[in-house]
Amino acid sequence: MTFQRRGKPIVSMSCPLEDIKGDITLIMPNVIEFSNSAESVNLFAVHNKSDAVIFTYTATDGTQKDFKFPLAGFNEKYLEQFI
Repeated sequence: MTFQRRGKPIVSMSCPLEDIKGDITLIMPNVIEFSNSAESVNLFAVHNKSDAVIFTYTATDGTQKDFKFPLAGFNEKYLEQFI
């Protein structure tokens, strides 16, 4: 998963999933802390700064595929929930 702004990566992370049959649901905390460093990433802040999320995966035929999910208008739609 790669968060992008204007075509440039902001944050990228990967998690290997093997032998999955069916749907995949990823549940992540808002702040991810890395065990090998003192750094952390606030996913909500990255989400607000990004204009797209790209999911890279391996298809059942073994080819690499990308799915680009645009985030245009996310801030406005998110704020509408509280108005």
